Amino acid sequence: MGELRLKKGDILTLTIEDLAFGGESVARTEEGLVVFMRGGLPQDQVRVQVTKCKRNFAEGKILEIIRPSPFRVPPRSKHFGVCGGCTWQDLRYEEQLRFKQKQVKEALVRIGKLTDISVNPTIGMSPEPWFYRNKMEFTFGYDEQGQLILGLHQIGRWDRIVDIEECWLQSPLSNKILGIVKEFAIKRKLSAYSTKTHEGLLRHLVIREGKNTGQVMVNLVTSGEDFPQAPELVQVLTARVPEITSIVLNVNRRVGETGQGEEERVLWGQPFICEVVNGLQFEISANSFFQPNTHQAQRLYRVVGDMAEVDKGSVVLDLYCGTGAIAFHLAPKVKEVHGVEINPIAVENARLNAQKNQIGNVFFYCGEVKKILPGLPIQPDLAVVDPPRAGLDKKGIKALLEIAPPQILYVSCNPTTLARDLKDLQGSGYSVSQVQPIDMFPHTYHIETVTGLWKNS
Repeated sequence: MGELRLKKGDILTLTIEDLAFGGESVARTEEGLVVFMRGGLPQDQVRVQVTKCKRNFAEGKILEIIRPSPFRVPPRSKHFGVCGGCTWQDLRYEEQLRFKQKQVKEALVRIGKLTDISVNPTIGMSPEPWFYRNKMEFTFGYDEQGQLILGLHQIGRWDRIVDIEECWLQSPLSNKILGIVKEFAIKRKLSAYSTKTHEGLLRHLVIREGKNTGQVMVNLVTSGEDFPQAPELVQVLTARVPEITSIVLNVNRRVGETGQGEEERVLWGQPFICEVVNGLQFEISANSFFQPNTHQAQRLYRVVGDMAEVDKGSVVLDLYCGTGAIAFHLAPKVKEVHGVEINPIAVENARLNAQKNQIGNVFFYCGEVKKILPGLPIQPDLAVVDPPRAGLDKKGIKALLEIAPPQILYVSCNPTTLARDLKDLQGSGYSVSQVQPIDMFPHTYHIETVTGLWKNS
């Protein structure tokens, strides 16, 4: 009934009720039709223009905030509202944490059918949820006047770049590097790579920081065209930013938009930076994965350690183990840890970091979980799974259930796939014991969750 009364172009006055996972705000018409829109906060009263009508919902564009929500705060970034980096900057941080907890629970109830589930309050950053990222990737492009720019993608647009002068998610030092590289590129008339013509030199600037060591890597990703100005850029950067310990050139000749090159060359310093997390040392190369929020990663690993009910005789399985951070945190408590990871670079880094930390009871295997697990001659007391956003695939779950560890800890960056997988695990004899959200990405809708499961006796 509601959808018959609504058409594209209609102007509505609505009060936003909620935030959907993905960052969109949710309101309802008097007839009960759901309207999704960008940019609103719960309890905002807004004037909305309908942009799309579907069978069961509509989409709209906010024209005016008539009465602002009491949860609103002034955003710090002057790029807010255009840049896609952090869309919740105008939402009070305490409310961000509350909505993330709520979204995790709603996903578990709606998708996972876990009707009696309890979700702990979200562990937030303190004292300040700013400047937290240890890695930022910026893209080169051109503005409408043909001027070279360097920044982040516009909200919802991968073909448009917002020229960034200052990003509040990275440190002031990284912002300084961003400005120096952009200034150099403009002065030397360097070209930006075009994803349409596949011409141009500069593709990405990736800045990595060791938050606990102070080491800094500058990684420039180019298309493979000649770059004779590289030595001069090295001189400029090292003279103006003495904190830099590594400058790397990555060459990406592929058509796809990625900040990871096929070839890598060290222009200055070391081929990696070092970071210390909960007393463990990690070497981080230009293309290796590392949790982008060091402060919250430390808390995440402590949560995993606290949930793990293990002793010195326990055998642990760490699936999708990446560079081995969780394995290293559990290793002192148990007999041995076996990690499985498909990325060979990550496995190599994990083995090197095991040597660096003198940890001898961790073993790493490179390959798909569904192929490696059946051949492992172990019976684990605990399995930790930390899959990508897509979650566990069916064959991976089947392989995990066949070894049937008494306890599973599921580390997830996506509440919807977590809920789907928990439903399968619960249907196969496991019960959820604890759900702990952790805010790894303040001012965004993203949320990390650690869930504990026990096999029913």
